[in-house]
Amino acid sequence: MDGECRQPKSPAPSAGVLMSVFFSPPQPLGIFPYPAGLLLLPDCNESTAEAARAALMRGAVPDVMPTAWHFMGDALEGQIDAALAALRDDPSPLAGYNRFVLGGDEAGCRRALNSGDAVLQAMTATAMFVQGAVDELPSDTLVHGELRANVLMARAAASLDAGHEADAAARLAEGIAACQHSSPVLAAQLTAQLAQLQPNLPEASVQRTVSLWRSAIALAADTPLPHLRGDLRIGLAVTLHEASGDRRDMLVEAVKTYQDALHHGITLDDTPETYALAQNNIGLAYLSMPMTDAGDKLRHAVAVQSFREALKVYTPETHLEAWASTMLNMANALQYLPSARPEEHLIQAVETYEQLLEVRNKATDPLGYARLLANQANALAHLGMFQPATEKFTEAHKLLHWHGEADLAASILEQLERINTQLATVAIGGDGSSEGDR
Repeated sequence: MDGECRQPKSPAPSAGVLMSVFFSPPQPLGIFPYPAGLLLLPDCNESTAEAARAALMRGAVPDVMPTAWHFMGDALEGQIDAALAALRDDPSPLAGYNRFVLGGDEAGCRRALNSGDAVLQAMTATAMFVQGAVDELPSDTLVHGELRANVLMARAAASLDAGHEADAAARLAEGIAACQHSSPVLAAQLTAQLAQLQPNLPEASVQRTVSLWRSAIALAADTPLPHLRGDLRIGLAVTLHEASGDRRDMLVEAVKTYQDALHHGITLDDTPETYALAQNNIGLAYLSMPMTDAGDKLRHAVAVQSFREALKVYTPETHLEAWASTMLNMANALQYLPSARPEEHLIQAVETYEQLLEVRNKATDPLGYARLLANQANALAHLGMFQPATEKFTEAHKLLHWHGEADLAASILEQLERINTQLATVAIGGDGSSEGDR
């Protein structure tokens, strides 16, 4: 941007709340993805305006949009050229602001900055900062409600970039307080950002983080935005899961919350990576639960199915690390899956470990390779295939021993001794006589 379009010095705020002469609150700032999330709606007397504004504030695209707001509808559909065309003949400073947001129109930016409207100037300064046109942080003293929250969100982002997490958290908290009544959906998104920051804060606690996620979910209860509803539940579920340890109640709650996310917009078609994350984590949570009753055994089957769902997204070509991790989780679960046909599941586990061994680099990750060998050998032993099991246990023992994993190497020796004992029992026979004596 050339030197003619500069951020003006902010005038002193008046005693009351300043209002723009070009637009009225509430505005759907920050609710939708950029650039639509920075657009401002001009005042409009069309009969459809009230219903359209209410829909936008919920995060919904109205069925009918006032003519003056068609640029917003185009922007929400990703039709930026059409949105700019709808604003092209509008000489107002607000249209200039919106053209700047959509296409970096410098003349439009200058028109907004020279409008004499302190509120529009403050929002233009914020848009300039967000777009990287200026480095000076925008002032939040001239605006209120969702407008102020939008400015504070920009200031929080700047604090995060500078590594000042505590200051970012303070700005987000101010933003939530500013807009939770005028724009609950924006407040939900700011609350989610604050929840994600919690682990980096000195006063952080699991209870505080869980409370923030629950608050965000409640604030967004009325929104049809599927990604937001699902992502908020994923955030809560992950927090519960990571903090659960051996607590069955927290694991159960985490699973229910993951499943809730899958019913609130997280789908294989629309959000595949988040879908895979949820499914993989459901499987892990089920496997982590203590086995206390017969019903718990069924959870192994659910875990295996969840891993299979995640593997519809994770492939060696697109998500190698996630694919390998999920495949390993599934193979481990298959070994102990209660079933009338355990041999089938053990064979599947052996084959899955073999696929992983083909992509695991023995030279660069010898310990990971050794653990895979040991797991596969264990499955082979359960199948009664003692010779290949012994060979793989032996190779795993050598790798673990050479790389200083003495305890794991010792455990492999114990398994080899058990196999040798079983082989000796088979060879001698249950009555103590050898095969040659019978």
